[in-house]
Amino acid sequence: MELIKRVFTKEDSVFAGFTNRHGGVSQAPFNSLNLGLHVGDNEESVIKNRKILLSELEVVKLTWMEQTHSDNIKVVNKIGEVKNTDSLITNKPKLALIVMVADCIPILFYDPVEKVIAVAHAGREGGFKNIAGKVILKMQEEFACVSKNILVSLGPSIQKTCYELEDKIIGIFKEKWGSQYIVNQKYLDLQGLNKDQLLKAGVYNKNINISNICTHCNSDYFSYRRNNKTGRFVGIIVLR
Repeated sequence: MELIKRVFTKEDSVFAGFTNRHGGVSQAPFNSLNLGLHVGDNEESVIKNRKILLSELEVVKLTWMEQTHSDNIKVVNKIGEVKNTDSLITNKPKLALIVMVADCIPILFYDPVEKVIAVAHAGREGGFKNIAGKVILKMQEEFACVSKNILVSLGPSIQKTCYELEDKIIGIFKEKWGSQYIVNQKYLDLQGLNKDQLLKAGVYNKNINISNICTHCNSDYFSYRRNNKTGRFVGIIVLR
C-alpha cells in the first residue's frame, strides 16, 4: 500500500494527500505509521515516522497544529507547531501543512489560481462551528481567493453509518443545522454537513471530493472510535 494516497493529481504546483497507518516503525497499538506525539506512543518512533513522511515529500518544512476542536484559523509562513488552532493557510512554497486525525475529517484546500493552500480539522465540533466554510472566507479575505476556483478534498473519516452520537448531541445538531444530517435518529452525516457548508461558501460541487473510506470500518486507518488508544494519520498539502 502506498504511503500517501494523493489528491489534486492533475495539478502540477501542489502535492497533497492522506497517509494511512502503514509504513512506519511504531509498535502496537500505534502500529505503524503513527504521526501523533500526543497519543502515548514512543517519542523516538514518532520522530522516525515523521522523517519517513518527510522523505516521501522531499521537503524539509512541516507545520503542525495543536488541534483543539476549535474554529481558529491561522495564516502561517514558517515551520513549527501552531498552538490552539484547527486550520492553517499559506501561500509559501515548500511549507507543508499537516492535519492529524483518527475519525475526524482531514480537509485539504487548494486554489490553483492564487496558489494558496489550507488544511482543516473537521470533527464534530469543527462541523458544528462551520470551520470548512470559515476557511473559504479566510482564504478570500487574506489572499483574494475566489470560491469557485478552490478545490477541496475531504479525506478518510468516520462515515454516517458508524458515527453514533448521544441523543443530546443529536438534538443540538438538529437545532443548529437541521435533521437532514441525522441518519436513523442516531448517526451524524459529518461529510454531508461539511459539503453543504462548502457549497454555501461558494465552492463548486464539482470541485469537492469526498473519500468514502470509513476509518471506523477500515483497519488501514487509525480510528479513535474503534480503539481509543491509537495513533494518528494525516492530511498533508504543500506548494511545490
